[in-house]
Amino acid sequence: MQFNIPQFIEIKDKIIGPLTLMQFIYIIAGIGGLAALWFFIELWLFIIITIPIAIFCLMLAFYKFNGRPFIYFVGSAINFLLKPKLYLWKRDSKIKQ
Repeated sequence: MQFNIPQFIEIKDKIIGPLTLMQFIYIIAGIGGLAALWFFIELWLFIIITIPIAIFCLMLAFYKFNGRPFIYFVGSAINFLLKPKLYLWKRDSKIKQ
């Protein structure tokens, strides 16, 4: 009796053209956010704000940091900034001579 063994389990399915579902969602969210800004702010301010938002959304969709998706890096950075940090230093009372 033979069983089919799944292969390529780490590769995400391409849902929309060459994009995975999450890549598509990141890009659509960026386009939607920029479209909303288009109606509320002046053109010169829109152009200045568009560049960082577009780069961030493209990095979320395509960039891999240390072989992992960029969203994990963003989550770890936010977690590091928001969690309290406690640094303890225990002084050694014995003096070696």
